[in-house]
Order: sequence, then structure tokens, then C-alpha cells
Amino acid sequence: MMIPKNEVWFLASCVEFYKDEKGLSGKEAYNYLRKTGATNYIIDCYEGLHMTGPLYIIDSIDEYIKNQCK
Repeated sequence: MMIPKNEVWFLASCVEFYKDEKGLSGKEAYNYLRKTGATNYIIDCYEGLHMTGPLYIIDSIDEYIKNQCK
């Protein structure tokens, strides 16, 4: 499946927000988000998330991961 360019840029931005907030390297953040399925969540929820701010996005990702790992 081909991911639209704007969604790829958004995913990259979310990885940057997440790494900065959590004190991770870009590679660590991306691998963690991929392992937990959060990268798919970010792409799937692009329409709703891309109009919010970084703190909301980070909280949303954390909530998604928390719910997935129950």
C-alpha cells in the first residue's frame, strides 16, 4: 500500500515530537512506535490528528499504546 506523501511527512513529524518528549533518538522512537503499532495508528488517524498540536498527538499516541498493551 502506497502511503500519501503528506501522511509520510506527518508520521515523520510525529516521530520527532515523540522522540523529543521522551528523550529518545529518532531511531529509538520510530522503532518503538512501529513495534507498538502506533505508526499505523498515526497514519490511520491522520485526518483527525494532523489538525492538533504536538502535545495532543503525544498524549494520543501514549493512550493508543496503553490501550494496545493491556
